[in-house]
Amino acid sequence: MKKWIRSKTLWVNIIAVTAIILQAEYGFIVSPELELAALGVINLILRKYTKEGLTK
Repeated sequence: MKKWIRSKTLWVNIIAVTAIILQAEYGFIVSPELELAALGVINLILRKYTKEGLTK
């Protein structure tokens, strides 16, 4: 088990949420379909390389 702070998947999703917030704030809008597709592909790739779970 590894600590949550070392989770690549968690960090990718934190960055994605931050990007969505910044888009709304600054008006640089990427289509929701493109965002979801990109995040889905990235999460699938990261899932392939996941070997262990997280500790609490």
